[in-house]
Formats: sequence, C-alpha cells, structure tokens
Amino acid sequence: MKNMKKLFAGLLCITIILSGCTSNNPSKSSNVMYEIPQAKEEIIPQHDDIDFKDMKYERPDIDGIYAKIKDTIDKAKQSGQQDSVLSQYDQILKALQNYDQMQVIASIHNHLDLTDTYYEEENQLLDNEFVKLDNRMNEMTKIIMESEYKDAFVKKMGQAFIDRYEVNRKLNSPEIEALSEKETKLINQYNKRSAANDYTTIKDGKTVTIDDLDLSSFADIPAYYEIYEKRNKELGGIYKELVKTRVEIAKKLGYENYSDYAYEVLKRDYSKEDAAKFEEKVLKYIVPLYQKLNSKFSDKIHALHDGQVDVAGGMPYLEKALQSEFPKAMQEAFAYMKQHGLYVYDDQKNMLHAGYTTIIGNEPFMFINTSDYKDPGTMFHEFGHYYNFFLMGDTIWNDSNNLDLAEVHSQGLETLMYAYYENIYGENAELMEISNLMNMLSSILQGACEDEFQQEVFKKPEMSLEEMNQLHAELYKKYMGYPVEYEWVDIHHHFETPFYYISYATSAASALEIWMMSMHDRDDALQAYRNITQYTLNTQYLEPLKASGLSNPFDSDLIKNIADQFTKQFL
Repeated sequence: MKNMKKLFAGLLCITIILSGCTSNNPSKSSNVMYEIPQAKEEIIPQHDDIDFKDMKYERPDIDGIYAKIKDTIDKAKQSGQQDSVLSQYDQILKALQNYDQMQVIASIHNHLDLTDTYYEEENQLLDNEFVKLDNRMNEMTKIIMESEYKDAFVKKMGQAFIDRYEVNRKLNSPEIEALSEKETKLINQYNKRSAANDYTTIKDGKTVTIDDLDLSSFADIPAYYEIYEKRNKELGGIYKELVKTRVEIAKKLGYENYSDYAYEVLKRDYSKEDAAKFEEKVLKYIVPLYQKLNSKFSDKIHALHDGQVDVAGGMPYLEKALQSEFPKAMQEAFAYMKQHGLYVYDDQKNMLHAGYTTIIGNEPFMFINTSDYKDPGTMFHEFGHYYNFFLMGDTIWNDSNNLDLAEVHSQGLETLMYAYYENIYGENAELMEISNLMNMLSSILQGACEDEFQQEVFKKPEMSLEEMNQLHAELYKKYMGYPVEYEWVDIHHHFETPFYYISYATSAASALEIWMMSMHDRDDALQAYRNITQYTLNTQYLEPLKASGLSNPFDSDLIKNIADQFTKQFL
C-alpha cells in the first residue's frame, strides 16, 4: 500500500504549453447562475519558521518505534495500564511524524539528484519500513480497541480517527509487505532510468540521443521513434512488472481487481463506473470542441516565442496578484515560501522529471524541474497546492488528502491568474490564455484517456507490452486525434500512483467552472476558490464542491456547459 500520509500533489508529466487570454466579458459568460456560500476566515496553523537548507536528514530510530509499539501492545493486554497505553500511543504518533518528515526530506534530495545512491537507498528503506510500521500500527490499534481501554482510547482519539483506521487496515496487511518492497524498488528503478539520457540510435553514421535531434525536422523523426522504442521497451518492462505486482497486492487483500483497491487507496467518493460515464461525456462534448479549437488556434499558439517569462520570472506577478485580491493567508503563504526557501526551480540533468508539491512535517515544499516546465503557469499551479498545504497544519499517521480536490486548488488558481496575463505577456496575453484554456481541455482529454488505458490494462494484466502500446495509441487517437504509441512511459503517475490521472480531468472541469464563474462575477469566483481551498485533510471531492457552490461533474451538465461556453466565446 502506498503511504497516503506522504501528501503529494503534482503536474502532468507530459510537457504541455501552459499558456492562455483575458476574457472578462460578462456578455460572453455562461448563463448558469451560482449561489456561492459565504467564505470562512482562514485559520493559519503554527509553522516552524525553518529554512529548507537547515532541514537536516537523520535516519529515524526505526527499531525504537517497533520496540515502543511492542511495549504498548503488551501493556494493552494488562490491567491498570490506561494512562501508559494512551501516553505511549501519543509518543508513537509523534515518532511517526518525525519519520514521515525525514522520509520526505530524503525523497526531495533523492529527486534533486537521482544518481545520489545514499538518498535513493534511504528513501527506499523508509518507504519499505513504513509499510511494515503501518501494519504494526493497525495491529496495535486493533488490540487497544479490543481491550478494556477502548472507550478511553476512542474518546481521546475521536471517532474520525477510528473511522480512518478502519478503512486503512483494509488496505494493508503483513501479507503484502514483500510485494510492497518490490513495488517500491520498481518505482525507484523507473525514476532513475526515466531521468537517464542514454537511449541512442545511429543517424548519419553518428550515435545520437533525443537532445541531438531537431524535432521540427521531418528528417529526424525516424531517429526519434527509434530512440523512443528503446525507451519504451525498458520502462514498459518495468511497468509490466509493476502491474503484475499490484494485481498480486490487490488479490492478497481480498479485492477482485486492482482498480477497486486503487480507488479506495485514493479515497475516491466516486466509482470507476462514474468515471466511465464522465469519459463518455468527454468524448461527446470535449473531443469535437478541442479539434475545432486546435484547428483554429494551434498555428498561432506554436508561433509564440518560448521563454517570454520563465517559472521564477512569474513569482513577482503572482505576488502582486495575491496582494491585489486574494486572501491575506495566501499572501502570508507566499512570503513564507520565499523567506524560507521552501521551493526549488532548477534544471539539473539528474533531477526527477516532475513538478510537484509535498509537505515536510507542516512545511510545504515546491519542486519544479524547469527543463520540463518552463512557463510561470506551472508555478501558479503548484502554488495552489502549496497554499492548501500551508493551511493543513500538523498531520498524523492516518491523515490523507484528496487528489481530485487538490488539483482544483492548483488548476483553479491558474484560471484566476488569467486576469493578470496582460501584465505578464503583453500583446500575447489573449493567445496565451487561449493556449492555457486549451491545455485545461487537454487535461480533461488526457485524464480520461489515461484512466481508460489503466482500466483496460488492469482488466487484462497479462497484456504484452506491444498490446499496451497498441491500446494506448488507439485510445489517444480516440481522445486527442492522433496516436501516441511509445511515450506513455514518460507519465510517472502510471508508475508511482496508479489511477491518479482521472483527477486531472475531474479537477480541470471544476477549475473551468471557476473560470466561467469569473466571467460572470469575479467576486463569486474568488469566493468559490477561497471556499474550496479551506478543505485540506481527510476530506473527499464531491461534498466540498457542493459546499463551495460548484457542480458535481458526474451528474450535472458541467461538461456540456463548458463546451457551450468555449463554442460561444472562441468559435
């Protein structure tokens, strides 16, 4: 089981043009009327005021944690030990908080340099041991719940904690510990190889890599596919092993299929059948819309010069926007991030090819590989995650966040930043906004496509790599209009967090609703966004949408309304 305590939110791994047009014309806005609940005042939890550079990694006392758990179990079986049992349980939770903090620090350093074997090994060790510790925690909690201390324990911890424990213990077992270790090893192997640039072919008598090719030249396209076929063969082989391992994990835990298990791990409050119905709407309304928009705007968008403003260059624009109309708490989060260096924007060759935000204890941290993500829209996206994490406060053993909701926090902020594109991009502002909006639609299409791909793969886990490539090519053509046969292995979510990808589609739909709302009444849109970001830990997706004044994307006309708005405004 993945450690859901290691809160994480990220970006699409496939590099896309994050760009977009200031469209605050009420006459072109949606006819849908919204009733937005009054926003609550943000409560900023205590933070540690520590710089990232001063966060030192020290391997946790793993043996000490095991010993404390064993002693607590022994005491729970005796009489007259209530105070000791409850006190030691607290001590263990605090030790696991430190454990998690150390693991996140190790993982960040591992991602900064995937060739650093020390942090790679530490990260893998802690990941493997957490699965075992998680099982011991479930065992200890079960024994306490069956002891004379049950009532005192429930009163102390709260029913919500107990409910999370009941869910959590279904998702892990000592029986899967060896399989979980194998899964972690395969993920680390993938991360290391996916960052490598040693896949080559022969062109004009010379050995070349992808970096040596001019991908705007038709003459270099055959060499590109020769290299990617080799990359696909190795990384796809790792994926096949991961699929096999994950199917075994699900079976040992009593699930008929892995997808049901994965949806529970991700704390989804909708089913894979709901996702399939959502994908039908996407095919009906978004696919033809995207094709028309692409035909009208793609040449103009490709003609835009790259590198007008880079990721770091976007920071002053975001800071000014936050000061203009966003909650004071967002301004404080941004100032705190800068003050304590809780971010990295870099393009070192051995960095993990990803953009994500995580949390170290109660300190959010933003990671962006700028060789992959060059546009400030990436930073706007990640700061949406950062702010939500900033409001979380301390987390404990069985806390988790909701990925669908997390991506509304990020993509919603992207849409609200369109109002500042004229300052950022000048005469290109309108086209940059259109580009960014098209990428939101692409997120919906790709999210639906990759979810359908994974559903099919895990239905038939014996599928060969060639069959997987063919399946992906067919599905990508159905959704995007052209086949992508080999490059799916660059989507790290398939390897690290199966079935994550549909969250990009659902959340992009919700973010586009905030965009439509902003054209009718920007204050409403800002308030809806402010509402949705207040949901941090141990929440689901659909209820926060409702409470924030947003639509359920599964049982409403939201997808059709989005298509109608785009058609009215741009076609």
